[in-house]
Amino acid sequence: MPHAPAEALHDLAHRLLSPDDAARWIGLLRPGLLLAHAGDGPAAGRLGGLPDLPLDMPWPVWEGNGLLSHVASLDCAALSAAGDSGLALPASGTLLFFLFDGRLDGDGCMVHPEDPGTRPGARVLFVPAGTPTRRHPAPDELPPYPEVALTAQPGLSVPTSDAPGVRAAFGDVADSRAWRQHPVNARPFTSALRALDTRSSCSGHRLGGHAVPVQGPVEWEIAHGVLGPDASWQDPRPDEEAAAWVLLAQIDTDDAADMTWGDAGTLYWLMRPADLAAGRFEEAMFTWQCC
Repeated sequence: MPHAPAEALHDLAHRLLSPDDAARWIGLLRPGLLLAHAGDGPAAGRLGGLPDLPLDMPWPVWEGNGLLSHVASLDCAALSAAGDSGLALPASGTLLFFLFDGRLDGDGCMVHPEDPGTRPGARVLFVPAGTPTRRHPAPDELPPYPEVALTAQPGLSVPTSDAPGVRAAFGDVADSRAWRQHPVNARPFTSALRALDTRSSCSGHRLGGHAVPVQGPVEWEIAHGVLGPDASWQDPRPDEEAAAWVLLAQIDTDDAADMTWGDAGTLYWLMRPADLAAGRFEEAMFTWQCC
């Protein structure tokens, strides 16, 4: 789904949708930041490399399983200066993303929201500005991913047609053929959307906005992880729970950083807005998808 200026998306909706459909669809757009390779531009963070950890903090470990890999570091002050992420982030400080990626045991990413015991394998750490830190050396057995600087590009993000918010706004069409013919999911509208994409690279890294799923709405995966095995896919509770989560960050497969999540997959961290506003980053939930 595209990441584009508000004016372009509003104009497209008013040209191709009825006034009522346009208003509903525009109401679903979310601000967010595309995290693209910075090149020579200003950096707002980086993939890989070594993390700047507080002096008394050891390298993160999932007890009983192993070391977590440093996936990304994001500078909150630089993100705020870049534009509206749509998130109640701290004005300064650094967000660090770690994951047990299975490189040491060959099993790949083992963390999944429906297995509560795996939650310690994905972690978001916040280091407040002014905290004494050091560039922590990587453990000998876990070399860091190559470092790639990221820049942040503001814009509006578009939900996928099967996102919970879209279904809530336009109804769940039982006949799949009818849903494909709905104006917001029909080829004229979706083709025009793809043509608006302003991404300067093929990067799928994002902060805030709507997630870009590989297989289906990531909010539903989180919801089923929260509700547990008693919540079936026909249960209405997952829809309600899914609506209570927002995307914090997604990190795509990236050749430059030597990051491959399964078969060209993507990592996702989501949070409840109240936890985000309170800075409770330990409450972030993780999921991942691949082809």
